[in-house]
Amino acid sequence: MAEQFQTSELLHEVEWRKCEADPEYFFETYLKVRHPSRGRIPLILRDAQKDALSVMSREDKSLFLKARQVGFSTLMAAYTLWLAMFHDDVLIVMLSKAQREAQDLLRKAVYAYDQLPQWVKNRGPNVRHRTLQKLAFENESEIESLPSREDPARGKSVSLVIVDEWAFLENPEEAWASIEPIVDIGGRLIGLSTANGWGEFFHTQWVGARAGTNGFVPRFYPYDAVPERDDAWYESKKDSMLEWQLHQEYPRDEDEAFIKSGNVVFDTEMLMKLPSREPDYTGALVQLGESAKNFEFRPGKGGPLEVWEKPDPTHAYVVGADVAEGLEHGDFSSAHVVDVNTGWVVATWHGHIEADLFGEMTLAQLGWWYGTALVGVESNNHGLSTLQGLRRTGYQRIYHRRVLDEATRKQGVKLGWRTDRKTKPLMIDELARAVRMSEVLCLDDKTIFEMKTYVRDEKGQMSGSPHDDRVMSFALAVQMLVYAHAAEFKTRTSDYWTFEWWERQTPDFVEKNTPHRLGGHNVRKDRSAAY
Repeated sequence: MAEQFQTSELLHEVEWRKCEADPEYFFETYLKVRHPSRGRIPLILRDAQKDALSVMSREDKSLFLKARQVGFSTLMAAYTLWLAMFHDDVLIVMLSKAQREAQDLLRKAVYAYDQLPQWVKNRGPNVRHRTLQKLAFENESEIESLPSREDPARGKSVSLVIVDEWAFLENPEEAWASIEPIVDIGGRLIGLSTANGWGEFFHTQWVGARAGTNGFVPRFYPYDAVPERDDAWYESKKDSMLEWQLHQEYPRDEDEAFIKSGNVVFDTEMLMKLPSREPDYTGALVQLGESAKNFEFRPGKGGPLEVWEKPDPTHAYVVGADVAEGLEHGDFSSAHVVDVNTGWVVATWHGHIEADLFGEMTLAQLGWWYGTALVGVESNNHGLSTLQGLRRTGYQRIYHRRVLDEATRKQGVKLGWRTDRKTKPLMIDELARAVRMSEVLCLDDKTIFEMKTYVRDEKGQMSGSPHDDRVMSFALAVQMLVYAHAAEFKTRTSDYWTFEWWERQTPDFVEKNTPHRLGGHNVRKDRSAAY
């Protein structure tokens, strides 16, 4: 009996050491996981999971772009359990979108631990602490699962951080700021996520990983990383999902995952085909003397004004302007100049400036430079300061709208374009149509990039990631094209002593253009003069 016990102990020790040396062996031999339809099953790794395990075991920074439900949350839970049980003094932190997701992720590791054979538990370290957020062992190793708003680097020596569904965190930049110090002092990092559109934080990390500039080792796993998902399965999903949802959750390649996901507003395939080129000139308009009308264009690298075509006196132009708060690190103010004759964006202005100076200096000079262009300014919030600054210069061609005073029932005029829940979707749809029908052409790659990342959320609200100021000023410029030749927006200049002025002084002109009162030409004779 003693010999049998010793043999059993020896075999268990051999098994323990095999598990310690090979996490894949440990998973497939001893771990069980909960399947949504089949209940408790052994964890048998798919090829995609094996590849990911190999990458994250040897690399300090690994980044996984994946389709939905390919088993990576289960893989991460199993990997953290293996690290904590077979290695002393290891602190692992898993970051998720919110509290519920964090608890669900840790629950997978706890479930796998509970299903282990008793001899494995006896041979391994005892559980010292167990809550909804932490699983700690007596070997001083811990698995902690936190919502992304927590700061895992504060006061802790973290060995590994796992960021789950990175693209969907509420504060991905802040999460990165909290975990970057961990990597800097020797900790490891694993990031994984499905895509959430082009241009957000996870996408920028992915692009950097692909370019080899940020130290991450990237891997992409498409929808068929699950072998059971064949063409027929994909077609069934295609019939039951919106296109953007299908590309987001079950992409076939990286471009499809990012470019076609995120419920983008504009046609991304069309945007990918748009030509772009660097501006011919970059610089600024600089005032000379006291008059705002006295200025010149000065070339300069990195200037806020980019020009593809300088003003043509035979062409007409419009300007669309989106106004920011003017804060140094806030949103940008932006302007697009569009040639009415061709539909081309001939210039853009983009930078930080106080709202009133944006009108008084930038827009006035830009408008005058381009032949007194019709300038449309968003009047919301700080736009009113911009409009006042623009008026102070004496600039006349400013877009205005007619409004009805509810108190007096009289029509009045208000300067600027009012963006609200009704007008914003219309102007964005009109921009999308104009670009699609080649009525306008923008060669600015930065504007095109913002259009690629302009998305509509589940509530129908539209916004850019991270910025959309160029989209808004471009959309406003397209709206101004409608009013470019309207009589009410023409520049009023004095024609005193011209042929037209003299024509208006003639009796025939006065007769034709002066309304007559009945009996107006009757004259009473003065009979007293006859006597």
